[in-house]
Amino acid sequence: MMPERMEETQVGVEEIKMSGGYVLSDEILKHKINGSAFDHVYPHTASNSLNNLDIFTKGQPFDLYEELREKAPVYFHNPMPIDPEPGYWVLTKYEDIKYVSMNPKIFSSQYASGNLLTLGTEENRHPKLFKSTIDHMLNLDGEMHLGLRKEHMPFFKAGHVDELRQKVSLKVTELLDAIAPKGECNLVQEVSQQLPIFTLSEILGIPESDRQKLVSWMEFLELAQYFTYEMIKEQNEGKTDSTPDPAMIDMFNAMVDEMFEYGRFILKEKRKNPANDLLSAIANAEINGEKLSDEFLDGSWLLIIFAGNDTTRNTMSGGIKLLHENQEQKEMLINDLELLPNFINETVRCVSPVIHMRRTSLEETEINGQKIGPYEKIALWYGAANRDPSVFEDPNKFNILRDNADKHLAFGIGRHTCIGKPIALMQLQEFYSQFLVRFQDFEMNGDWKVAPNNFVHAIQEMPIKYSPEN
Repeated sequence: MMPERMEETQVGVEEIKMSGGYVLSDEILKHKINGSAFDHVYPHTASNSLNNLDIFTKGQPFDLYEELREKAPVYFHNPMPIDPEPGYWVLTKYEDIKYVSMNPKIFSSQYASGNLLTLGTEENRHPKLFKSTIDHMLNLDGEMHLGLRKEHMPFFKAGHVDELRQKVSLKVTELLDAIAPKGECNLVQEVSQQLPIFTLSEILGIPESDRQKLVSWMEFLELAQYFTYEMIKEQNEGKTDSTPDPAMIDMFNAMVDEMFEYGRFILKEKRKNPANDLLSAIANAEINGEKLSDEFLDGSWLLIIFAGNDTTRNTMSGGIKLLHENQEQKEMLINDLELLPNFINETVRCVSPVIHMRRTSLEETEINGQKIGPYEKIALWYGAANRDPSVFEDPNKFNILRDNADKHLAFGIGRHTCIGKPIALMQLQEFYSQFLVRFQDFEMNGDWKVAPNNFVHAIQEMPIKYSPEN
């Protein structure tokens, strides 16, 4: 029995044109998403739900990924409770995710967003976050995507990265000097979240006096998904032990307001008085001869804060945990820091800080034997691809000598490969090259804490201890 299909829209992606007043989210809201048009080739019932944010607080559910990869590599997942949209296809095999990523004319980021699994119900959409999670470069296809990407590129090229490296190296030294006498610390709070914020602020041109605001905004943004889902659960089931405190919701909304007010202010200042920084490039970018709309300025601001932070921060912390759990690998690395580049790739593979992205099929197609109709949702689960045994031998083993560690998909692949990849790798290199020399006896000092989030692997606490420096 095939699920009933929703009405298809007649508006094609190619018809969309950017103008000064154009808002992508307004177009997306006109589009319909279909349920699965064809019988399921892999009629498996999963042992758990990828919509269950609680399972992600223990790290990514690699056992569930393995189950789906083996029994239903193209799996139709049920939607969230009270979600007006149909469910989505879950891809867990490396080659399937690579295939979808490399064929943007069939699998669109723009038709219905490349990062949101669902638009949800109108009453559950955050008035400011909703549009800004759609109106940005990540959700554009074709020339519109490439045009905006081109404006960003100069700040991620080798020459700029090399100039930035010197500042990052000094910042790492400063951060490690601060924790050295203590003998213990929460690595996330004192180092891992501080370094990417510094680097991002240097690229963006954010004044030093304002930089700690970005730290607070990031902490709240990572809980946005949790707040939304918990409020939906409360409507459905009534209050539970996990229902957030209303005061916390008020604080969250106030932080979101502050973040967007600041972003719009600084972007409009950069439009009037441009400098040689990324915010000036964004503020003055033109698509089809016109400046970006206010909605795209908001979306670009949100994207750069979020994307510029998470990959590096969570890989830094995640790598320390991996080394603690694999002492022989830790000893090998400390004894030969020439292994650092491969260790970093293996760490990124194992951590997979961005958990998934989304595409929408534009035509009838097929993935791994499963027929898929037009306008169906497809989710690419990178953490599953990066542990696919058909690509990575003994994939659950952390192995810094792995000869194909750099083949991971954690930064994406194809046109939407993470533009900040060179900056992220540079920061990781600078952090580990200093940390592993100064704190060779480090170990975990309690449990880690991970945010309830199935979009990014957001490590919030990483307690460690080490011999203090006098």
